[in-house]
Amino acid sequence: MSIISTGTTGNSSLDQITTSYQSNEKEKTQKEDALGQDAFLTMLVAQLQNQDPLNPMDGTDFSAQLAQFSQLEQLINLNGSMDSLAKSFSQNSEGDVVGYIGKQVTGNIDVMNVDKGTVSGGFYNLGQPADIMVTITDTNGKTVKTLYEGQQNSGSHIISWDGTDNGGKAVTDGSYQYTVLANSGFGFVEVPSTVTGEVDGVAYNNGKPYLVVQGLLLDPKSLTSVVNVEENNGSGSVESTLSYLGRTISTNEPIVMVEDGTVSGKELTFNLDSQQDVTLKIYDIFDELVRTITLLADDTTGGENKVEWDGLADTGYKASDGLYYYTAKTTDGFAKTPLSEEVSGIKYMNGSQYLVLNDTGRLVAISSITAIN
Repeated sequence: MSIISTGTTGNSSLDQITTSYQSNEKEKTQKEDALGQDAFLTMLVAQLQNQDPLNPMDGTDFSAQLAQFSQLEQLINLNGSMDSLAKSFSQNSEGDVVGYIGKQVTGNIDVMNVDKGTVSGGFYNLGQPADIMVTITDTNGKTVKTLYEGQQNSGSHIISWDGTDNGGKAVTDGSYQYTVLANSGFGFVEVPSTVTGEVDGVAYNNGKPYLVVQGLLLDPKSLTSVVNVEENNGSGSVESTLSYLGRTISTNEPIVMVEDGTVSGKELTFNLDSQQDVTLKIYDIFDELVRTITLLADDTTGGENKVEWDGLADTGYKASDGLYYYTAKTTDGFAKTPLSEEVSGIKYMNGSQYLVLNDTGRLVAISSITAIN
């Protein structure tokens, strides 16, 4: 009959189990479970240390308990793997991207992808003619290519990049960020690029999901709006922003845009029943008064009146780039500021979409539309 020693310092097998347990405890974060791996191993070690030396545990029973411990350890590890997988899916799958298919989205885009030497994506929108320069950087922020596009007209433009660096060598496949700089006479400023359209599908690049919109890859993180096209078309209560293009709309709340230090459009308009003194006040999006323009009755007329704003604030300095609205107060109250024009484009600013009117360059919030022709 063999006897298993009960001394914790004289039994190499028991010492190995104890050492292994202590090592695993340091490397892994165990769950607070009374019947988990910790409890099982603790009971097994205690059983070995306190068994009757004259009637030790049978080798078969000991092997069976070790096998049970091994199975328990595998189950715990499998549990941890499933938890990690679920966490990874939650963090990296960008939600259910497939659910975006068929929806109309708007998002910022500043990435071009190179796959087997083929470049996809890359565009920008201009509100006015400008000299364009595009810088393309890799994932480390290093500039790999600078494109000089020259003078470009207002509208949408595709970036023509052949996938080579400044030395003429082909770049490696992957994602590259681009920055568009425009100079319309006041120095180069960055031009944000947005795309609006229906999601045609989902594409994966380097294991990351992208939405396919108008042939471009759009990162789900960059979305600024999502519209269910079917619901909108079915109810008739809300229309797609794109549906306004080419249509004539009317509003009483035109918005003035200052971009690159230039006021979009020409004069600010208002209607009067007769000649009156008028105080025109221009406010920013925070309702802060920026400029006051006073007109005497002799300088006005019954009907439509126009006043040009040079973009200066009452301080004498240029107003900051952004959106502004104005009011025209008379002795009788506030004059109407109606405007009716054809929609020529869509502008994204401050997290919202605005319609661009063709002639005056004014912007209109969809919620302020009073009539559609």
